Amino acid sequence: MWFKQIQVFQLTNLSCYAAEKMLEKLEPLRFTPCLPSMPSSIGWVPLLDEEGAPLTRTFNGYTMLCLQIEDKILPATVVNQTLSEKIKQIELNEARKVRQKEKLSLKDELIITLLPRAFTKLTRIYAYLDTKNRWLVLGSASPKKAEQFISLLKKSFNDEIQPIEVTKPAAIMTSWLKHQHYPASFSIEKKACVLQDPQQENRIIRCQQQDLFANSVQSFIKDGCEAIQVALCWQDRVHFVLSNDFSLRSIQFEEEIVAQTKDIAETKQQQFDADFIMMTETFSGLLTELLALFTTNNIVPIAKQA
Repeated sequence: MWFKQIQVFQLTNLSCYAAEKMLEKLEPLRFTPCLPSMPSSIGWVPLLDEEGAPLTRTFNGYTMLCLQIEDKILPATVVNQTLSEKIKQIELNEARKVRQKEKLSLKDELIITLLPRAFTKLTRIYAYLDTKNRWLVLGSASPKKAEQFISLLKKSFNDEIQPIEVTKPAAIMTSWLKHQHYPASFSIEKKACVLQDPQQENRIIRCQQQDLFANSVQSFIKDGCEAIQVALCWQDRVHFVLSNDFSLRSIQFEEEIVAQTKDIAETKQQQFDADFIMMTETFSGLLTELLALFTTNNIVPIAKQA
């Protein structure tokens, strides 16, 4: 279980995540399959598809959770085509024009009729609670998935999870490129960089495998463009792309880190646990340094919690 992208949020009430009450709070919102007439279903599921797999795993103050979403796939073209045929039939048989209000009502009825025959799509969203630093680390960079996960987490634990207020990353990343000066534990890579003109948002320059300190790239920065995405490496251990919304994308762990969990587990659960422990400890160091650089008013996240 190695996250490829993450977003970080602030936990506000650690007491509601007491380990002894964790399952009691999750169980009422456990995932149940979508009813035939319903468009979607959402709930907590075990971390592994194995008999008896737990809903959570906790190690060293980190607790992993998994949210599953089932959506009915009902293509708009199918709905519109069927609706069009229905409207033509009514107008022909009753010799009248179907008005807009009636069309909307017919469409709603049609969707209810088609839902039981629709295909379904299952999506899983993993995240972990870091009670040492008061973070929710979500394994997705999608705002929609973040909203879905946080909404259900609030229902289960009654915690007002908040976004972490950071200084605009674009301004800091642009300064790093412009002055060729950045923290020693980070290095700027050639993998990816996206520049955007804040005065003309449609003016976007995407750089791949380019020397970002070359005159050809620096000229765009001098012209007022900002770096809204930059590929970075932390301590020669983790490669990632930092975005202006403070999400980390395209995360890659150095092979020596991943290799430490290989061949030490006999079961899927043991392998999951080993990967989970290594990933969370690595992210803890990376995110602590990043937030020290980008958090407003230099508020550094809590390193240890009594």
